[in-house]
Amino acid sequence: MRRRSFLKLGGGAMASFFLPRVGGAVGSTDCIIIGAGIAGLAAGDYLRKKGWGVTILEARERVGGRVWSRADWKGKNPMDMGASWIHGVSGNPIAEQAQREGIRTVPFDYENKAVYHAGGSRITNEEEERIEKRYRKTLKLANGTAEELSRDVSLRETFTGAEKKLGWPAKELASLNFRAHTEIEHEFAASLEELSAQYWDEGEELSGGDVIVPAGLGGIVEPWARGQDIRFSQTVERVGYDRDGVRVKTAQGLEMKAKKLIVTVPLGILKKGTIAFDPPLPKEKMEAIGRIGFGNYQKTALLYDELFWDPELHLFDWDGGATGKEWAEWVNLYPFTGEPALMAFHTAQAAYGIEKMTDREISDAATDALGSALGKKVPRPKDMMVSRWGHDPYSLGAYSFMGVGATPADRTMLGKPVAGSLYFAGEAVSENYAATMHGAYESGLAAGRECGGG
Repeated sequence: MRRRSFLKLGGGAMASFFLPRVGGAVGSTDCIIIGAGIAGLAAGDYLRKKGWGVTILEARERVGGRVWSRADWKGKNPMDMGASWIHGVSGNPIAEQAQREGIRTVPFDYENKAVYHAGGSRITNEEEERIEKRYRKTLKLANGTAEELSRDVSLRETFTGAEKKLGWPAKELASLNFRAHTEIEHEFAASLEELSAQYWDEGEELSGGDVIVPAGLGGIVEPWARGQDIRFSQTVERVGYDRDGVRVKTAQGLEMKAKKLIVTVPLGILKKGTIAFDPPLPKEKMEAIGRIGFGNYQKTALLYDELFWDPELHLFDWDGGATGKEWAEWVNLYPFTGEPALMAFHTAQAAYGIEKMTDREISDAATDALGSALGKKVPRPKDMMVSRWGHDPYSLGAYSFMGVGATPADRTMLGKPVAGSLYFAGEAVSENYAATMHGAYESGLAAGRECGGG
């Protein structure tokens, strides 16, 4: 099972690398790129090296997009509030970039984990083996059933149907559904009700295991931004296009013309229609945008004065939430950064619920959950950061997934050029590596090559 967790996604770690803002009309260039995330930077870097004039318009005041390494807290190391892992280091351009830049990576072991019940008791090896065996059997039957059904069926329907058909004891169902939550919903940033029964696990994965970058992933992104013409705080609101070129206007009054345009904004922005296209995008592309899901994955980073949990664990789960979906999964950052810090995750509707809370309410809830999981009184964190991607106006979520009714062909359609002047890139376009940094990078490189004629 892949554990992509946010693209399976600048900031404080890169605060010194801000290019000057430019306002007003600036005439024309060869190619405009909307978005200075990984896909946009990859496309821009490729075209610039081919001699093209390229301008990147970025709504934020930083590069990286959903890669966001924040140093504006009391910890000694930046905290990745967007992408956290490099998924599969073999043949991965992100891992290769880290190696070129001399950036240290540390392997992450998903098997080095514990599951806690409310009150602090840990799941036994026998209980773990029984639940795992039943979970795998349920998932296998659910996937087999999905092949016989229409694409408009959710994974929840086939998973629940498999549970009933296999006749598991009622007391086991909560454990099976908790496992599905942490193994599936936490990976795809979507509920079982939202995921396509046929295509929820589409795509491929790279080998070599996953790694964490203690100094923050922002240091990997920064080199691709060097030397590029990036205009910060420029929110694109209108795009006109035809076979002769493109015209772009931002909310800040900047207007530009170019031969080509590469759109790399998150799928959530395309879904909301924040950018007005003239003429409107083709019906087939809009339908694909509608069918592909865009999930939410919320991170809460917590820093303490000292350790009060098992320092050896990489990961632990807690199944004591009211619905089994609150504060269910935690990563121990101590083995990677040497600091007493934890990262807690919420996904799908649970993520939106957390994002509506104040920081004080989140801190209180985290303290209560952690105390229940460990079975003892725990201190409040001395510092905390919350991602709130679902409410970020330049993202409106975390990363894409195969929603009910969607097929892999929708990703192909999303990435298809329009009128010979409009191109699309980003993790949602990647047919094999969606929701990953390397998927975003490769899609940007592909768009740059197609836009620049190879």
